[in-house]
Amino acid sequence: MMVLKVEELVTGKKNGSGDAGEFLPEDFRDGEYEAAVTLEKQEDLKTLPAHFVSLREQQWKTDKEREAETEPVDVPSFLKAALENKLPVVEKFLSDKNNPDVCDELESTAIHWASRGGNLDVLKLLLNKGAKISARDKLLSTALHVAVRTGHYECAEHLIACEAERNAKDREGDTPLHDAVRLNRYKMIRLLIMYGADLNIKNCAGKTPTDLVLQWQNGTKAIFDNLKENSYKSSRIETF
Repeated sequence: MMVLKVEELVTGKKNGSGDAGEFLPEDFRDGEYEAAVTLEKQEDLKTLPAHFVSLREQQWKTDKEREAETEPVDVPSFLKAALENKLPVVEKFLSDKNNPDVCDELESTAIHWASRGGNLDVLKLLLNKGAKISARDKLLSTALHVAVRTGHYECAEHLIACEAERNAKDREGDTPLHDAVRLNRYKMIRLLIMYGADLNIKNCAGKTPTDLVLQWQNGTKAIFDNLKENSYKSSRIETF
């Protein structure tokens, strides 16, 4: 079997008040956050599904955001606004001299939630207002980890441009590049390598990003070999 290098695979062709837990999506309640992150690491899925709302619901949300521009914003509303791309709410919270690095029970800050939601304008505002780009959640994930796992290229690109640590390790020792390779996110892999991500750094399992590529290739070859063998056996049976 021909083994490809990572580069070949990715060339252009390949503290405030309030209970912060109140806003958490259903998947993240009752200790399920670690399972959700594990899912992000294993499947090419966004943790949060897209929701379609009626025009009336959209108008209601817009009106509520306008109200928030004059009313005080608490921590749960601020973090939820970062996730849901409600820029006026985020602006109001920050204009009242609140700390942009407040976090929830998962230790996720607003830049984690903005990255998860793919909300570039919110992310830019938070960083411009002094949000800590190296903030870690309870699993030691940075905002760059989150952006890579959830497939938000523009957020990842902006974080890197703002000097986010490309080789930061989460609790499992995975760097953003480990996550990108595991999820086959070719654009993310190319972006990270272009800006100096380390191909040879090992996670807690002793695997480098390159090892994960080889593991994927070998696993894929085994699947095809198995299918080929089963197909051959079936054809032999049919001849009898």
